[in-house]
Amino acid sequence: MNILITGESGYIAKSLKAYLTSKFAESSFFLKSIRNNAINNLYLNEVDVLIHLAALVHKKETPDSEGLYYQVNTELTYQLAMKAKSAGVKQFIFFSTMAVYGDVQGKINHQTKTNPVTFYGKSKLAAEKKILELQDEHFQVAIVRPPMVYGPKCPGNYSLLSKLSRKTFVFPKVVNKRSMLFINNLNGFIFQLIQHKESGIFHPQDPQYINTSSMVREISKVHGKSVYFNKLVGRVLKLLIGNKMIYKKVFGDLYYERELSSYKDNSYQKFDFKQAIAITEREK
Repeated sequence: MNILITGESGYIAKSLKAYLTSKFAESSFFLKSIRNNAINNLYLNEVDVLIHLAALVHKKETPDSEGLYYQVNTELTYQLAMKAKSAGVKQFIFFSTMAVYGDVQGKINHQTKTNPVTFYGKSKLAAEKKILELQDEHFQVAIVRPPMVYGPKCPGNYSLLSKLSRKTFVFPKVVNKRSMLFINNLNGFIFQLIQHKESGIFHPQDPQYINTSSMVREISKVHGKSVYFNKLVGRVLKLLIGNKMIYKKVFGDLYYERELSSYKDNSYQKFDFKQAIAITEREK
């Protein structure tokens, strides 16, 4: 089996390649950056599975950047999928995003409609629709909408929270629920999608919902620190900035209903919350 993964410099791409290499010992793996290379020069005739991770994610959104988001996340994805299909690729796995649901607060289930509000979310949803039209019995399309991914040496919001957890002595005590996905659980999930030659839309997540205060507690424990969690600080913080996006991102509720993330026997959820935090913090 030959597997090509786009987005060669990305955190998920590197981790996924290492994991799949250990699982498919006789297979060949390739990491490719495609954003600045013409897709016409990409040779896919011997590729069995293409995992498309390359995307425009963190660029500041302005009216002038809308076209670039659609160019990279929608049109480039569609062109790549068409080329993959014509080259005989059997399975196309596309990494989409939870952002296709927009400003949802609370639970996301089978009845929740997609309603993206950012260029990133809109361009990803547009790509989903276009590549699903290409699917047939010879070309399977699997779309993955992960929540926030974290793990050893991960960039982004988890890294910032980890640094704060190691430095602070007081933290707001807030009860919330968020879906997150440990990188090792994600790797296991993608491995199973390939094994079972899956198609469809998938919402993998960790076996437990994450509470922000509990996460800070577990991170601090790994580093031998004690943090005091104060309910009053939590109430004051909510009163002052409860309607701000930063508060919603850190302390708000945003989670996939369990049923939405159920896959086979859920064996991809190998690592629970405490195990994942311990691994992430010890392998920095």
